[in-house]
Amino acid sequence: MSQDPEDSSMTLMEHLEDLRGRIFKALIALIASVVIAWNFKEALLRFMLRPFEIATFCSRLPDCKTSSIIHWMVWQQDFTRAYEAAGRPRGATLHFAAPTDAFSSYLKLAILGGLIFALPVMFYQLWSFIAPGLYPREKKLVIPFVLCSTLFFVGGALFGYYLVFPMAYQWFLGFSGNLVGTTANIEPTIMMEDYLSFTTQMLVAFGFVFEIPLFIFFIALAGIVSAKQLFSFGRYFTVIAFVIAAILTPTTDIYSQLMLAFPLVILYFVAAALAMVFGPKEGRGFRQGLPSLRAKG
Repeated sequence: MSQDPEDSSMTLMEHLEDLRGRIFKALIALIASVVIAWNFKEALLRFMLRPFEIATFCSRLPDCKTSSIIHWMVWQQDFTRAYEAAGRPRGATLHFAAPTDAFSSYLKLAILGGLIFALPVMFYQLWSFIAPGLYPREKKLVIPFVLCSTLFFVGGALFGYYLVFPMAYQWFLGFSGNLVGTTANIEPTIMMEDYLSFTTQMLVAFGFVFEIPLFIFFIALAGIVSAKQLFSFGRYFTVIAFVIAAILTPTTDIYSQLMLAFPLVILYFVAAALAMVFGPKEGRGFRQGLPSLRAKG
């Protein structure tokens, strides 16, 4: 195999044919994963409902603390004991309006579960598609890329699930209750489809955001950019992170946006620091190997 991606260039039709094959393989993996996930739809629903369940219980307590919410998210048995000790108050309730809503909600859960199960295959197909344009040293990063991409996506989703969602839901539920100065009560009616759509969007948003610093680290490791360039761009990336958070979070509350933007900024500078240690001192530009840029040089 040639040492230079230029020497193994593919035609446009060959690239399109390869792209079609990669997409087909990724879709096959996704469909198979969705079928498997469908058999665990009730377990997935229990998993997705847990932040809302704990937030609902916490909203009914006079002195519920943030530390208690996080502890109950991690230790289910302790939450069960606290719920029993409180006299089993009214728990979280989901509603569905149309006869097909419950089915469509379970289908969305299966698709989300299938997406997560199929992530390693999908990331591998992505890397294999861009591999012909890489140098041999860069191609060796395929296994670390696939593993880290999967772990970072899942890690981002779990970060939102355990630390952000229950407190965000508790804050939302805080708007319910008796309206001061009246005898009227404001009661939430949470629709099953709306809740799962919202939670799914947030999970994917957190997973996607945690991928960005990883991508930045890998392009620095490949020598496309340098750590010095990354640190110089840091102040601009901080602004970009808050814009991304505002776009990806489906709600307008500042809490969800901050909890999405802060980890992104921190991970960016962690990636820049790792690039300083493991990457080349100077980036060769995006893409020094491109014929068009070389011709101009």
